[in-house]
Amino acid sequence: MSSPFRRALLTLHQWIGLAAAAFLIVIAVSGSALVFESEIDRALNPGLSYVSPGRTRQSFEFLLARVRATHPGDQVVGLRVGETPDQAFEFSLRSRVSAMIDPYTGAVLGTRDREASVARRLHLLHTRLAAGEFGEQVVGCVDVAMLALAVTGLALWWPRRIVTVGLKSSGKRAIFDLHNALGFYSSIVLVAIAASGVLIAFERTTDPIVRTLNATPEPPPPQSTPNRDATPYTLDEVFAVAAQALPGAFASNVNVPASPTAAYRVLMKFPEDRTPAGRSRVYIDQFSGKVLLVENTRTAPLGTRILNLKRSLHTGDLFGAPTRALYFLVSLGIAVQAITGALIWWNARARPPTPPPSRRSTR
Repeated sequence: MSSPFRRALLTLHQWIGLAAAAFLIVIAVSGSALVFESEIDRALNPGLSYVSPGRTRQSFEFLLARVRATHPGDQVVGLRVGETPDQAFEFSLRSRVSAMIDPYTGAVLGTRDREASVARRLHLLHTRLAAGEFGEQVVGCVDVAMLALAVTGLALWWPRRIVTVGLKSSGKRAIFDLHNALGFYSSIVLVAIAASGVLIAFERTTDPIVRTLNATPEPPPPQSTPNRDATPYTLDEVFAVAAQALPGAFASNVNVPASPTAAYRVLMKFPEDRTPAGRSRVYIDQFSGKVLLVENTRTAPLGTRILNLKRSLHTGDLFGAPTRALYFLVSLGIAVQAITGALIWWNARARPPTPPPSRRSTR
């Protein structure tokens, strides 16, 4: 790499890093915590999150009736099923609060507002800097900056190829080595986090572009055919239909239709799908029980597969606990790199300039 080009690349790397440093620290530290978002949320709300497993579980319709009886003035709009036997079920209400219920006894444990939870606020800080859509755009720009830092950082790292921190190095040298070594070891995950973050932050623009990789356009959400003479399918019947439509998948969420034309939408997840709710879907007519549409992650076209993967690439859900632990460490490392990068720039700035070489007479 030529010296002028390297100096230009270093200048670009430094100024991008300095401009984004404060944002990177906030986003990285909050992101490291969000790797364990669900666990943190349940730990802070144990009385509403956990139950004592029993022998048999109550029917979905019985649980729905219990919630409706407890909240007669509110409308139930959805159900989230606990992933493990010791987790409570969650019924979403029109008022935007959730009723937590013991699936074995039918006891309503209480209500909670997820929007006001610590985990949700942490999520909004990470994805939007707690500043709405404008904050989301800023986070997207920081993701672009992070991607540029990863690429330029690797180019700058290559000539020296620093992979360790000298135990006997001076403080300034140790900071320099730490910045380089962290950048190298985290580079692959860092690129995955940054690239997927860009796709998520600008999904209104990027999702349609990625979907062009599909052979056919995505169909609109199907609707039920109203039938005054038919009794709507119960939740238990809907879950049974969904299980037949996608054998081997776990039904995690279902909506409760609010109008005669609305269809049941059951979110399903296969064992290899590490996202919280799953990316497979089964749409069911609420009156006839007919399967209207099946979206199967195992048979999805290329564009949809990429979009299904972007969240797992960003959060570390890919292979469960091992990749989540790796992403936790890399996220903290991003904050450390932002700090060490600023210190490297400051140390170089504070260093006295090198005097120009003296000119000797040729006479």
